[in-house]
Amino acid sequence: MAIERAGRVRLLAALAVLLVIPVGLFARSQRTGADPATLSGFLATYTGDTLWPMMFFFIGRFVFPRANRWSLAAVTLVLTLTIEFSQLWHPAALEWLRGQPVIGFLLGNSFIWSDVVCLLVGSFIATLMDAVLSAFLKSE
Repeated sequence: MAIERAGRVRLLAALAVLLVIPVGLFARSQRTGADPATLSGFLATYTGDTLWPMMFFFIGRFVFPRANRWSLAAVTLVLTLTIEFSQLWHPAALEWLRGQPVIGFLLGNSFIWSDVVCLLVGSFIATLMDAVLSAFLKSE
């Protein structure tokens, strides 16, 4: 029995998320003391922040398998950029949330312009991957 297209899209999106999360966590774990001037240091420094919007994109693709790719990319960018720029704001309640281990990891603590570039690149890569996967699914 063939899985309908939306089911295949969801399956691929779930697999992408399940791949992105451990790779991103591993990359983040290698960041301390990494020298961005070397290839390994560059990858350790920026991979996690580039994978972050990819995770959001593919979660969105899983939840909304028929969503327009560009709309999904726009929502991903708005959401991840909002989280990044929120790091410039430090009200007590938000600082308390950032102090909670998982929430703090998701929200981040300090704004860095290179993270904005990583968010743009990651969103673009996820959108491109989605286009390639969509073409693959149409060819079946």
